[in-house]
Amino acid sequence: MIKGTKVLIFLLLFFRTNGFSQQLSHMVLVPAAGLATTGVINYSQTIGETAVEIIGNAGFELTQGFQQPGIKISTNIIPEGTGVDVFPNPATDFINVKLYGDVARKFRIEIINITGMVVNSTTIDFNDKYYYIQQIEVTSLKFGFYFVRVTSDDGTINRIFKIEKM
Repeated sequence: MIKGTKVLIFLLLFFRTNGFSQQLSHMVLVPAAGLATTGVINYSQTIGETAVEIIGNAGFELTQGFQQPGIKISTNIIPEGTGVDVFPNPATDFINVKLYGDVARKFRIEIINITGMVVNSTTIDFNDKYYYIQQIEVTSLKFGFYFVRVTSDDGTINRIFKIEKM
């Protein structure tokens, strides 16, 4: 009897067991599922998954189940008026050019090196009110200072930002 107890204590001390608890993973086996990706927006759905929580507001209904371990509520407020911003500074892999406005416009975004040569140029056309962040890759640029010039076709926006590529 004492020998059996010692063996049991030995096994409990040196071997990890999960027999005394239940573990939940974020993986669910369902009969049907789908994933759609467009740019930076990802949408996934499942059929047959139990909804743990339902949140509704202003005509939207969000469900939280095992596939979505949490709901992220964004508090980003779309600014009023017309403007442009460039970030991050200093940049390593990419820069973001945030454009927002109330009327349709066409933009030209240029990255200019310190000698005045245009090393990247992008044109964006909006047909209506807009709030958009254009991501531009800068990994191929050498270390140093660059200018990001953002101009609109109607002359409302004409800004130059100085960024450092690290």
